[in-house]
Amino acid sequence: MQDPYAAVIRRLNQYGVRYVVVGMAGINYYAEAPHQAFATMDYDILLEPTLANVEQTLRCLKRLRFAVGTAAGPLQTNAVKAIVRQRRTLVATTPDGLMVELLLEVSGYTFSELARDAKTFTVRGVPVKVGQLTKLLMSKKVAGRPKDRQFLRRYQALLDETSA
Repeated sequence: MQDPYAAVIRRLNQYGVRYVVVGMAGINYYAEAPHQAFATMDYDILLEPTLANVEQTLRCLKRLRFAVGTAAGPLQTNAVKAIVRQRRTLVATTPDGLMVELLLEVSGYTFSELARDAKTFTVRGVPVKVGQLTKLLMSKKVAGRPKDRQFLRRYQALLDETSA
């Protein structure tokens, strides 16, 4: 099966972007079988929150024909410094529905804490840096959103079923 995000990760690697895949996208890399993966509508990437790294990411995504915006609408070039300073999330989309969330912070961990021991998975020859599973799960717990609490209950049930 083709991974639609492999081209994005390949290009981020080529551009030297400092990133870690997090959220449900990151957790899914640890699935040992297809039934252990969870559906997600996007692909969460935590970026090192420096202006140079974010600008490099934006150049990369532009080459891949992504449109980038914030909750307020399309990204304005002069807004990038403020976005980095405020650690706001950017959303990159393609016309065919591919969506990448570019996070500048996550609950419970800094970029360096997640990057320090990130695991590298190789998908069709593309190395993908992914946060450690225990940290990704803890981040969901710390976030405490209803959807995160629901996921953690489902994930625990899956672990219980697998170990039975």
